[in-house]
Amino acid sequence: MNGSRTYAFDNALDIQRERLRALETLLDPGTIDQLEARGVSSGWRCLEVGAGGGSIAGWLSDRVGPDGSVLATDLDTTHLLDLSRPNLEIRVHDVLRDELPEAEFDLVHLRLVLAWLPDPSTALRRLVAALEPSGMLVAEELDFVSVAVDPRVEPASASTFARVVAAHNELLEAKHAFDPAYGRRLAGDLEDAGLVEIGCAGRSAIWRGDGAGGRVWQLTLVQLRDALVGAGAVTAAEVDAAIALCGDPRLRFMSQLCVTAWGRRDPA
Repeated sequence: MNGSRTYAFDNALDIQRERLRALETLLDPGTIDQLEARGVSSGWRCLEVGAGGGSIAGWLSDRVGPDGSVLATDLDTTHLLDLSRPNLEIRVHDVLRDELPEAEFDLVHLRLVLAWLPDPSTALRRLVAALEPSGMLVAEELDFVSVAVDPRVEPASASTFARVVAAHNELLEAKHAFDPAYGRRLAGDLEDAGLVEIGCAGRSAIWRGDGAGGRVWQLTLVQLRDALVGAGAVTAAEVDAAIALCGDPRLRFMSQLCVTAWGRRDPA
């Protein structure tokens, strides 16, 4: 995670490592499709912001090959330390404060970063400045508008899950400056940052309690349990019931919408 000290999760914990791996399982195929569609190829110079578990940084390094390069940044590089490529540099970096080279990169990519920042517009302006003329920025963010339980799920369980998801959104927004609706703002923010040729797409899926999607929610709620209970919107029994549901294959629900937006730096 880059640029925010309010991030709700501790990357040093084993449980967070597992959560990041589950997120990669869910999101990487769509991310790779989008990057391939943007034409990422041999020789590109890439900046991966908020590199997290490192899966996309590794993919980019392999994709651009020995003639290209990847700079992977994060406030906490705990899960990047085992990632080794001759064309990959790993750097502790705060996207809101630390310097970046100007007009350097063919591609800037970031996933699940901007919604955590107190000032995403400033981060985007700085990242646009790091692009070479006509360079491409690709950003991906979640929008929780789509999270909804399959109506065939037992009503009491569905209600509990929905209440805890709502409490999760409220907690992160109030205590961690997280915007659970940022996905719908993303394309407009890229345009406001001065990018041109803006494009946008979204993807969602049905997640199950016994799959990677259920596991992401389970690991999220386990880490936030005490804060959720302390906030008072849901009880300890409700949070514990939701955690259990997230391991139950009978739970099916629509995932968050993952919005990808992209644009080029104006060469003028």
